[in-house]
Amino acid sequence: MEPYEMTYIVRPDLDEEQIRAVIDGMNTRIGQTGEVIATYPWNPPRRRMAYPIHDFGDGYYVTTTFRYAPEELREFERGLRLNNNVLRFLIVQATQANIQQSQQRAQQHAARLAGVPQGAPAGQPGTAPAAAGPRPAPASPAQAGPTPAPQVEQVPVQQPTPEPVAVQEPAAPAPEPAAVTPETQE
Repeated sequence: MEPYEMTYIVRPDLDEEQIRAVIDGMNTRIGQTGEVIATYPWNPPRRRMAYPIHDFGDGYYVTTTFRYAPEELREFERGLRLNNNVLRFLIVQATQANIQQSQQRAQQHAARLAGVPQGAPAGQPGTAPAAAGPRPAPASPAQAGPTPAPQVEQVPVQQPTPEPVAVQEPAAPAPEPAAVTPETQE
């Protein structure tokens, strides 16, 4: 069985129970001939789409990582196309990094549902970790706030001096031939 990652968009007009039923049905369908590794909704799950699909401007985004037999995948995709609750889907082959990331996101989603703040010990829902010592630096640049601009050393730039251009004087007009007068003929 090969690892795959599928992102699909569920109709936004369904209530929470119906959306949960669609996701569970999708996992059950995968589990019949394959293995579900991780399933998680996006954060936030309901997002506006770039263009309307079936007159819906937004949808409920879900990603599932799973292992499936390649010869069975075509039939699975056919079933997805016939499912009226799934607006769009995309299945790609997953790498080991995709699988690890999906598992982490699924754990984060489960922790959010259980009410455990991020960074809290898993066994104590709703409690923050004790402050013992200096706080660690934020994990991402978005949490750290604005970063100061790096100092750049100002180096004076020498402008090249223009080379003198030789100016040519206009040529002197050629002398006109002297007119022959009867006095000069003698």
